[in-house]
Amino acid sequence: QIDTDNLCAVSIIRAGDALLESVRACIPSVAVGKILIQRNEESRAKEAIMMYSKMPPNVNKMNILLCDPMLATGGSAKAAIQVLVEKYGVKSDRIIFANMITCPEGLKNMAEAYPEVKIVTACVDKCLNDEKYIVPGLG
Repeated sequence: QIDTDNLCAVSIIRAGDALLESVRACIPSVAVGKILIQRNEESRAKEAIMMYSKMPPNVNKMNILLCDPMLATGGSAKAAIQVLVEKYGVKSDRIIFANMITCPEGLKNMAEAYPEVKIVTACVDKCLNDEKYIVPGLG
């Protein structure tokens, strides 16, 4: 049971906004936070680069629904969680990461870094390819 009166839906901009809008359709009064993290497409590791974050007051006392449609390497999700924990004082066991599609590598990376974060997904695809994209993925 999630206390929706004490919930903040946090979107990893831009793709996460699609899930955020679905959450807002179900819970119109939900508090909203935004994190902009971009994947460095120029590097082989495709590491996450933190660009921007904005949270509502007292977010450290709220349950967090982190929204991003894909969990591939886990880089963006881990960077977002790190911001929530270190900058805003959120306890990682209060975070639920909602996505639509993931792969075993992303789940493993998240479990190693943040085993207490709950992950909710609609689909676990086969793997990541050499370019760090989910296979078969979204096409």
